[in-house]
Amino acid sequence: MHAVTDGNELCKYADDTYIIIPAVNVGSHAAELCNITHWAHKNNLTLNLAKSQEIIFVDKRLKANFSDPAIIPELQHVQVIKILGVTLTSGL
Repeated sequence: MHAVTDGNELCKYADDTYIIIPAVNVGSHAAELCNITHWAHKNNLTLNLAKSQEIIFVDKRLKANFSDPAIIPELQHVQVIKILGVTLTSGL
């Protein structure tokens, strides 16, 4: 499984997958999710969207220049996420 857009990164650990999408590729998040869903189906796995979350990290100094990407209704949008025991907030 690989990212479909240059500049995006997939990080995998055990059964967790993280998609890291820089601001220049913000419009690619739906394509990346579709790619992972397709990969899971092809490999007889199921992507549990109920357990999937989206967090957007925003530099508070640049927030005025930022517009949220299109919402994917199936994903829970959160302000705090725990990754490998490390808690991250959207404002870093």
